[in-house]
Amino acid sequence: MSVLYDRIGVTYSRSRAADPRITAKLVELLGLPAGSRLIDIGAGTGNYSHALATAGFRVTAVEPSATMRSQAREHPGLEWQEGVGEALPYTTASFDGAIMTLCLHHFTDWQQGLREAIRVVGKGPLVVFTFDVNLNRDFWLFDYFPDLITVDRHWTATIPVVREFAQTELRAQFHTEPFPLPRDIRDLFAASGWARPELYFDATFRAGISSFSKLDAATTATGLAALRRDLDNGMWQQKYGALLERESYDRGYLFMRLQSQLANCS
Repeated sequence: MSVLYDRIGVTYSRSRAADPRITAKLVELLGLPAGSRLIDIGAGTGNYSHALATAGFRVTAVEPSATMRSQAREHPGLEWQEGVGEALPYTTASFDGAIMTLCLHHFTDWQQGLREAIRVVGKGPLVVFTFDVNLNRDFWLFDYFPDLITVDRHWTATIPVVREFAQTELRAQFHTEPFPLPRDIRDLFAASGWARPELYFDATFRAGISSFSKLDAATTATGLAALRRDLDNGMWQQKYGALLERESYDRGYLFMRLQSQLANCS
């Protein structure tokens, strides 16, 4: 993950920001009082680390990419640590809770990443914001960039597989909540333009989406040309115009909450 974001993350902070509705759901699912010690694993530029520090938590942001860490905003309740999720430099139960936001698919070993997160929070909660690769494959973006489906499936475990691992090996309670994407979402990740197709023509917007970095230039250009043609001739509106009537859209994004039931989480 460090190498990837050192390469593509230079303009990340221009298109990615903490959405207050995602922040609110993180706080709700953590269920911890202000002042609790949180670790944000795979923190990126620290958008949600900063938002949680602003909400009154003491946050440690762990991120391997120097390029991403260099874009972080300072906060007295926030400290940074270089590191990877699969080998956290902290003792067992060092934190009251942990979060991961759209990073699980970047782990070299997602199972080890979850083991480590559960270890450093002891019996505290781990809240993961992620996406279900098998949900809503009829999303219109894949009509223009079908290779994105392959990218997602290569990177990400399915939710049933994660559930089985969490419950069987980690002996953790496991709960999911869907997060339909608001039309005006501020965090501009892959499906955030579901009702704003013009966003995908913005190179800075695409640069903040790791899955686009896996497409070669010719594939991206072909998809953009087809999208432009369909927007100009009205075909996109004919096929997908009903989306413009909606305020939110369930594109498979969700929160997972894990909490160990073991007395000793070492």
